[in-house]
Amino acid sequence: MALIQVHVDDDIKSRADTAFARNGITTPMAMRMMVTQVANTGRTPFDGAFLSPAAADLADDVRRDMVYAEAQEYGLIPDDAAVVQAPYAIPGDILTDLGLTPEEVGQ
Repeated sequence: MALIQVHVDDDIKSRADTAFARNGITTPMAMRMMVTQVANTGRTPFDGAFLSPAAADLADDVRRDMVYAEAQEYGLIPDDAAVVQAPYAIPGDILTDLGLTPEEVGQ
């Protein structure tokens, strides 16, 4: 059996716990249900969400934010680094360490 771990702010986890509890499930149960549904159907909740030009820009922002968070998780960017407002650029050396190109993160 595989283990999937996700790091989120305590406040986000608490609010998600509250929302899922209204349906009688826990956050881990909800995550298992979503991953199982995606695996069984081959579809994600995000399918088609990034097709319009505005949504494509949002997708670039989301992708960039995810890479920034991943760089923090790997210790390439300190957790206590000053919050940078979008749009921002992830330094090239960090992208290289992550095996990514600037184009892959919308830069």
